[in-house]
Amino acid sequence: MLATLWLLSLSLPTLWAQKLISCAYKSLCQQALVSGNDVVLQCDYPKALWYFSSILGEDPFLLSSMPHIKKLPGSSLQLTNPQPSQTGLYHCQDNDNALVVEYEVDFQDATALHVTHESLGQEPLQNETLRLGGHVLVFTHWEPWQDCNRCGGPGERKRLGYCYIGEPQEKPMPCWLYLRAEKARHSRMRPELQVEACLVPCDHVKEINQPYFIFDIYQLGKLTNNMWLTCPLASIYR
Repeated sequence: MLATLWLLSLSLPTLWAQKLISCAYKSLCQQALVSGNDVVLQCDYPKALWYFSSILGEDPFLLSSMPHIKKLPGSSLQLTNPQPSQTGLYHCQDNDNALVVEYEVDFQDATALHVTHESLGQEPLQNETLRLGGHVLVFTHWEPWQDCNRCGGPGERKRLGYCYIGEPQEKPMPCWLYLRAEKARHSRMRPELQVEACLVPCDHVKEINQPYFIFDIYQLGKLTNNMWLTCPLASIYR
């Protein structure tokens, strides 16, 4: 089958490029994210150094000139296509070895994403109590609903949910930050994506003021039965 595809003046908002994670000065912040989607960890200190240690308890090592990891101007850290193996502690310090900010990030596996659509009667995952040394509650921590994907007509909106584990009297934690080096695996331990129908009026002022990247016209022709297209600025967070 000859597949021919034209991409005509594709326009995408600049905010779709990546998710920015910030944390208060000299603080430690825990964050669950979905693997495979670009993120930036903020650290506003010129010439800061970044160190990483995995959840396996390895010694911290300096992040420099590694594939898919880049220190941006201003010293924030960009992670391109992060994987579950990159779950761990990201430590930003100044040139006197003093802490600026730390992030513990759980990159939950996008290939295990549990997707449901409310209009199809599909149900999200239910809370489960598991025995992991003691009884713990495994549940989904939901983000707010994202904007409707169109206006002035029927559309859809989505929200992301992350696997969390809670103990009595303790603050819940993202699943793999809780488990650390433990080998426990369960089908309930996975991120979620929930979709529902939406209908919103158009806000033309907001649309006009959005910044955009503009891509030129491309033609793709190939004899194939299968095709996978990657949108260069797409993100599950938008």
